Amino acid sequence: MNKNGRSPVKRPELWLARFRPSQLAGAATSIRTQLIVWNTAALILLLGVLGVVCRFVTLKVMMDSVDQEMARSVRMFRRPPRNGPPPGMSRPGSQNQPTVANTVSGPESRSPNNKLQSPDEGHRRMPDSDNPLRAHIYDASGKNAFQEDSRATWDIKGLRKALNGETTYTTIVLDDEPVRVLSAPGYDPFGARGAIQIGYSLKEVYRAVGGINVALLLLVPIGFAGAGFAGIVLTRRVLSRVHSMTRAAGAHTGFSHRLPVSGNDEFSELAKTFNELLSGLDAAYQKQAQVLEMQQRFTADASHELKTPLTIIRGTAGMGAARESLDARTRGAFHEIEEAAAGMSTLVQDLLMLAHSDEGRLCDERTELLVSEILESARKATPCPSQIRIRVEQDDLTVNGSETELIRLFRNLMDNGIRYARQGKGCCVTASAVSIKDNVVVTLQDNGCGIAPEHIAHLGERFYRVDSSRTRPTGGTGLGLSICRSVVTAHGGTMRFDSKIGEGTTVTVELPVADYSSTAS
Repeated sequence: MNKNGRSPVKRPELWLARFRPSQLAGAATSIRTQLIVWNTAALILLLGVLGVVCRFVTLKVMMDSVDQEMARSVRMFRRPPRNGPPPGMSRPGSQNQPTVANTVSGPESRSPNNKLQSPDEGHRRMPDSDNPLRAHIYDASGKNAFQEDSRATWDIKGLRKALNGETTYTTIVLDDEPVRVLSAPGYDPFGARGAIQIGYSLKEVYRAVGGINVALLLLVPIGFAGAGFAGIVLTRRVLSRVHSMTRAAGAHTGFSHRLPVSGNDEFSELAKTFNELLSGLDAAYQKQAQVLEMQQRFTADASHELKTPLTIIRGTAGMGAARESLDARTRGAFHEIEEAAAGMSTLVQDLLMLAHSDEGRLCDERTELLVSEILESARKATPCPSQIRIRVEQDDLTVNGSETELIRLFRNLMDNGIRYARQGKGCCVTASAVSIKDNVVVTLQDNGCGIAPEHIAHLGERFYRVDSSRTRPTGGTGLGLSICRSVVTAHGGTMRFDSKIGEGTTVTVELPVADYSSTAS
C-alpha cells in the first residue's frame, strides 16, 4: 500500500473488462455502419460515373460514325469534276438546266451493287432525289447552285464558314427531328467553287441512346443492391480481424494472454503493439503484486509481533501507576505510557484486521444475528452511549455474519459520528434499521459539521483523513472507515456516504437478509 493507504495494484480482470465485446459492441457497430455506408456510396458513385461515361462514349462513337458517313457522301463534291459537267447539263439560268433531283447526290448515293459511285457518276445519276437531306449545293455567293432546289438553308452559320473554306458539323432540329448537318467547301458540277451541306437524321441514333438510358435506369436498383452487398462484404472482411482481436481480448482476464497475430498489415502491427503493452503490464503487475504481498505479510507479521510487547508495556505501566509510593509526576508518566501503549494496541488491532481482510479471512464463521442486538452492543461499546439513539423497524430483522466484526463496524461508525458532532445539539447519532426487499438497510445519521464533496469518494481508503493534521484531539489513524468498508464487503453488502456541510453526515449500510437455509446447514 502507498502512503495514503491505496492499493497500487489493480486487478487485471477489472482493467481488461473495458475490452469485452459486449462493451465494445456499440463502437464496433458504429464503425461497421460507417464503413458500409462509405463503401456503398463509393461503389454507387463509381457505377454512376461508369454509366454516364458509357452513355457519352457510345453517343460520341455513333456521332463520329455519322460524321464519317456524311464526309464520305460529299467526298465527290470536294473537288471539281475531271471531265466537266455531265452531258445535257448547263449552268444556272439556261433553258436546259436539269433539276436538283437529277444533279445532286446525298449520303445514300450508291450504285445498284451497293458501291459508292465515282465523282463523275455521282454528278450524272441522282437515285436519292426524294431524300430531303440529300446534298445541298451552293455557289460562291451562297445561293442555290440549281434554281429548282427550293429547300431552305439548314445551317446559315455553317454555310458562311464553308464558303470561307472551313468544314463544320452541327446538330439542328428539322421538322421536330434532330438532324446532323455537315457544311464544307466544295464545287458545283461545272467546277465553280462554292459550298455544300448534307444532312443525316439522328432519330435512330437518339433512339439507340435512349435505349441505353433506359437500360442504365433499370440497372440502378441492381447497382444499389450490388453496391450494398459489396460494401457489407468488404467491411466484414476488413473488420473481421478487429472482431477476432476483440474476442481474444475479452475471452481472458489475465495479462499473460496474447492476441493472435496474422498477416503483415496494420492490424498485425496493432496486435503486436497491444501484445507488447500486455507484456509490460504483466511484468509490472507481477512485480507490484509481489511488493504488495510483501507489504501485507510485513503488516500481518509486525502486528502479531507487536501485540505481546505492547501488552507487556501496558501491564507494566499499569502496575507502576498503581504503586502508592510514587509521586504524582511519576504516576502521571506511567499513565501517559499506558495510554500511548493502548493507542498503539488499537492501531495494531486495526492493521491486523486489515491484514485478515487482504487474506480473505474476514467473516469466516457466519451465524444468524439480530440487527437490534448488534446495534445495541455497538452503542454500549462507544465512549458516549447516551448520545446514540437506536430505532429498529422490526425486532426480528436478522443478518448472517460475524458478530464481532459487525459490532466493530457499527461501533466505528457511531464513534466517528460522535467524535465530529456539534455539542449542545441533543442526540448526536441516530441509528435506524429497515427491511427493503432482500436487504437490511441500516442508516446512521449525525448532526456534525459535514464532509466536503471532494472527500466523499475517498472515505474508506486506508490512512485517509478529511483533516490531514494528525495532532487534533479528534484525529484518528485513518483506518476506522477502511475497516468498516472491508467488513461490509466481506459480508456481501454496500456502504454509502451522504453529507452536507453544516448539517451532518448519513452513512447507509446494506446487508443481505439472513439466509435461513444456509444458516441451518
